[in-house]
This record gives sequence, C-alpha cells and structure tokens, in this order.
Amino acid sequence: MNSTSQATWTNWVGNQSCTPKTVLMGRNEQEVAEAVRMAQDAGCVLRTAGSGHSFSPVVNTDGIFLDTSALSGIISIDPLEMTITAGAQTTIREIGPPLLEAGLALKNQGDIDTQTLIGAVSTATHGSGLDFGSFSGELVACRLVDGTGEIRALSREKDPDVFPAVQCAIGTLGIVTEVTLSCTQAYRLKEDIKIMHVDALRERWDDLLANYRHFSFFWMPTDVSSGLYGFPEAPADSCYVKLYSETVAPAGSGGSDVGKRIDEAHKIYPHVFEPNFHELEYFVPADQGIEAFEAHRELMLSLLPDSVFPMEVRFVRAEDAWMSPNYDRDNMVISVSGAPGTDYWPYLRACDQHLYDRLGRPHWGKLHFMTAERLAERFPRYGDFGKAREQFDPNGIFLNEHLRALFG
Repeated sequence: MNSTSQATWTNWVGNQSCTPKTVLMGRNEQEVAEAVRMAQDAGCVLRTAGSGHSFSPVVNTDGIFLDTSALSGIISIDPLEMTITAGAQTTIREIGPPLLEAGLALKNQGDIDTQTLIGAVSTATHGSGLDFGSFSGELVACRLVDGTGEIRALSREKDPDVFPAVQCAIGTLGIVTEVTLSCTQAYRLKEDIKIMHVDALRERWDDLLANYRHFSFFWMPTDVSSGLYGFPEAPADSCYVKLYSETVAPAGSGGSDVGKRIDEAHKIYPHVFEPNFHELEYFVPADQGIEAFEAHRELMLSLLPDSVFPMEVRFVRAEDAWMSPNYDRDNMVISVSGAPGTDYWPYLRACDQHLYDRLGRPHWGKLHFMTAERLAERFPRYGDFGKAREQFDPNGIFLNEHLRALFG
C-alpha cells in the first residue's frame, strides 16, 4: 500500500484543512480494509474525503487520511430495477450521460454536480421539490469496510434494521466503496427562471409549490446580493426563482439562454458557484412554509450589513434515514452564508438559534452549531444511530474531533 506523510488536505473553499500524519491510497476494498486495520493498530483516527465540498470539518484528521479517489466509475446500470451501481467516489456529473443512454435519470439533484456520490449520500445532499428526497433516501445498497476492517454488503431489503443508519452516516460507520442508487425514467426539464419581487412571490407561493416539479428561490437582502452567487442583477427584496417542469418538447427547443432552456434533466440542474462564501443550512418543517421564510427575512434585514449573501429556500420530502434532516418529515430548507475574511460567526449564530428554535436540523456538509444534546432533541432515532455506530466502529476510529463531540 502506497503512503506519504505530512500532505495537507484542504476543502473546496479553503475554510477546512488538515495535515494528517499519514496519507494512504485505498485503490480497492482490500487496501481500504488494510488501512482501517492500520488505524486500529495505531489507535488513530482515519478519515477520507469525497470532492471536499463540505464546509464543516467532517474530513479533518491528524491521523490517517485515506485517499479513495480510485474507487470511481460505473459498475452496472439496471434499467428494469431502475438502479445504478457505481464506485463511491464517482461524481454526480459522471453518471448523467450513461444513465440517459440507459433511459434513466436521477430522481432529483442539487445545484452542484461535482460532488461524489458517497459525499452526497453521507450528508443528505438534495435538490428541491416535496415529491423528492435526498441522495440518502435514494441509497438502496452499498458496500463498506467497517471499523474492524470487515467488508460488508448491505441493502435496504436485506438489512432493514440497520440500513437507515447507513444511509446517512457522515462517514462514521465505515468507508463506503460502492453505492447503489434508485433512479427513475429519463426526463427532460423546461426551465423557467424569473426575477420576482418578494410581494409577487408571497402571492404565488402555494401555486408555485404545487404546480412545479422543482420550486426554489434565492432572496436578495441587498442590491449587490445577486452578483455574489453569479446571478443576473436583481434588486434588494427580489427573488431569483427557479421553476422546472417536465416536458416532452425536444431538447434544445427552448434556446440556449439560461432561464428558458429545455434539456435533459442532468444538464438543467447544475449551477457553478464561486468559492466566495461559507454556508449554513437548516431544515425546518415544511408546514411552517412562508411564515418561516418571512421570519428569517426579517432577521436578516435586522442584521445588515452582515447578511449580504442571498437566502436560498428549497423543499425536500420525508425519508427514513435516521440521521437525515428529512427523517420522518417534509422540510423547507433555508441556507445563508458568511463572507470569507469577515467575522461572520455572530451572524451565523443568530441564524442558527432562530432556525433551531423552529425545530431546525442541520445539513451535515454545511456550517452548523449542533451539539450531542441538540441532536438528541431533533433526531428521534439519534440513540439508535449511536448504537449502530458503535457496532460498526467499536473503537471509534472514524470519529474525528468534530464527529466525536456529536456521536462519540
């Protein structure tokens, strides 16, 4: 097994980094299992990374960093079962074209397609629409190496007692080497992007939520907010509204301008963001709806000029993964950002407290202020997840300082 030392790992926006004592290459399951046993013998923490797209310190370790980037590529696509099996480090972007060739597509996805499949699954990454869950909810099977070095094949069908723990585990149960995701028939999207004043959005809220496959928006607290995310110019108190509906119209028939395109789903969803923000995202019950948005808008207006980045609002369906923020309830998702190089912590703490008081649950890949006590309050199966984690990793070798405080 190849190894190096003192290599520094940094995430995509540069707010998280670590210098592990040892870097190992896990090019197959046997090498991953060997690395786990080495960590066990050394009594040190072992972590791995996807594309490094998390803002939270889920990867950091001063022990062993395991590079599993070689575990990528499509293994199989089953058009009858409507599933795809791929190496855990395969990116979302990579699976769109071959799925389409097989007549399939992901049921939903978010704005960013450079994330690895296991990164998206492990953190309950999501798109928008109350008919659709997160990547965690679409995981139907996987292979992982647990904390003892044992290679396990797990599935929703064969392991119903423990699989809800595996579906969203933030890398605390083992190193996942292979994932199988549920898909759907291929579909095209008609894109309709509008700049709407918040008053117009209020009037159409229920209609937009009910009548579009995908409804999400970015609310602009200032006149400069839209440019921070690379959107067209939009004035303060207006919204950049994304509306997608399925269509049988030919791909390309809507033209090439963003906002009016018609194309295969995996080509419509992605947006490229500059790494100029650090994001916090909480999930609140969907039935709080516009009331929760209005309250958070008022909070952000009261905190200007700190809250200059847009507020994003999306919607996600309930699912059964125990540590998914969508466990057992439909959610509305509110995300806000702080600017690198500024002291944004008081602003984010104020947002955290407001959203937590609204029964908020965190996105595991975003900044948050959760504690073990808070998690026990917000996640009904937190205790069951803890028991499963101890079974999979009895010595806690996958728990870095951040994760040990939450799940140790």
